[in-house]
Amino acid sequence: MTYFVRNQEFAFGIDLSRYNASADLRQTPDFDQIAAHKPAVNFIAIRAGVSWGYHDPMFKLFSQQALAIGACVLPYHVLYPGEPALKQVNGFLKILEGINLDEVRLVLDVELEHGQTRSVITNTLLTSLELLEQETGRLPIVYSRAMWVDANLRVADLPKLDWWLAQYYYRRPFPQYTPEYPCPPRMPKGVDRWLIHQTSERGPAIGGVGNYMDYDRWNGTPADVLAYFGRTEAARVICPLDGEICPVRGKRAAECVQCQAVEA
Repeated sequence: MTYFVRNQEFAFGIDLSRYNASADLRQTPDFDQIAAHKPAVNFIAIRAGVSWGYHDPMFKLFSQQALAIGACVLPYHVLYPGEPALKQVNGFLKILEGINLDEVRLVLDVELEHGQTRSVITNTLLTSLELLEQETGRLPIVYSRAMWVDANLRVADLPKLDWWLAQYYYRRPFPQYTPEYPCPPRMPKGVDRWLIHQTSERGPAIGGVGNYMDYDRWNGTPADVLAYFGRTEAARVICPLDGEICPVRGKRAAECVQCQAVEA
């Protein structure tokens, strides 16, 4: 596709939510097309929910299908700064039930101020980071953008984080695609490294639903992405029953309930 003319030295990824499905949720992206795409889709971020009360209805299906094609998956959760951190983290973890947290890397999306002070916003994020680190053994990635961080967070009060930073061009008129913004993104004050750059909010939709899709670039190669996830190669799970890509999470057929039933 001639759209891809920059950032080719950085591993490519996409981020998804219910907005990448049809309004009635019956039509969803074709993950076989995502798996076959060039440049390769090395990682897929998927919205899990918002605050403590909203569960993205496409999270379970999208995460299952992304894992099945061997993509590295980043579930992300939008924080409300004025809501209790514990309640929001518990909501996030509830949505993640059934997912092997060692196989994915979690993300907190912080881009809303809701009239709260810098102190409150920072404390809500800090508490959420600590709670998730206790649960998973690692700090989550933080998604935001430089101008918002500079205005609303005390970076010096936060631990050393891996940042997913958004910076993209203004939208072109519909139905035009907006080119990717060149890496690296603008860095917030006090931040000296970036992990992921969201480079476009109106890239061509991959997989056949809608017109647009969010695009991202990893600060490294596909091998660097795998290493971050503790993997050495992209593993597609092939079902021993029908030879197709398995829609069930996991890397071994023994983890599939259907396969276990057949073996029994």
